[in-house]
Amino acid sequence: MRSMPISSRTALFVVLVISLLAIAGCQDTLSARQAEAKIAEPASAAPAEAEAANPEHHEALSVEDSRPELEMPSPIPLDPSQGAEVGTIFEAFLSPHQEGGEEEDTPSAIPDVFKSTAPSLDRNERASRGHGVLSFSKDLSRAFVHVAIENVDPADIAMFHIHCGRPGQLGPILIDFSLAGNLQHYWEDSVLTLEITNADIEAVTAHGSGLIGALTAGCPITAALPMDKVKTIAGMETIAREGELYFNLHTHGQMYFGDIRGQIHQVEK
Repeated sequence: MRSMPISSRTALFVVLVISLLAIAGCQDTLSARQAEAKIAEPASAAPAEAEAANPEHHEALSVEDSRPELEMPSPIPLDPSQGAEVGTIFEAFLSPHQEGGEEEDTPSAIPDVFKSTAPSLDRNERASRGHGVLSFSKDLSRAFVHVAIENVDPADIAMFHIHCGRPGQLGPILIDFSLAGNLQHYWEDSVLTLEITNADIEAVTAHGSGLIGALTAGCPITAALPMDKVKTIAGMETIAREGELYFNLHTHGQMYFGDIRGQIHQVEK
């Protein structure tokens, strides 16, 4: 059996879970030490801390002492209302050939929820295809998803996600479209169109629980900051610019890897 491809972001989740378990074991000892240190803290330190925490003791500069503003006009006309317009646009073409393996490669130890419940077909035998567009408002308050599929029976669709991960690698879920509504209803015309906000990203991490949730729900913003999961559309767009987002449509026969997958790339204007 071939080894399962693991993305750098997925590997970080494994390290985080192990670290969190170790931290939990030491939490009581740490809390006790902090309590002892607080008791032993000199009383004279309290006024200094209170002063540092209170910025009101700094007097505002007078008009005469203020630095003069620029006389040069902005090189771009200023219009805050343009933030609602579409800014960056990304595109993906979904196919079975982008999936990281065949369904027979599914690890036997994974939970049953990730295993197929219907007959599977190899990638070369599947005619399913898709085309997706992911766009972002300029102020990064919203994202817009438009996806069309063909040769896929909506009744067979089990899950549809946006994941973070490099081509051919499995990665955690950033957007779970089933949390927005009924997938069969969305796909009855073979086209899904939805607006995405910060709430949709937060819903994925809130919905995940236990070890499985820790490994599959939410994406680190960068590998250097594994504890900081993406919470905003701005963070989502950052990963999209890095080329590490992909659509994945799972059917009952192609549950683990997915039926069709499409790596998301920025559209050159």
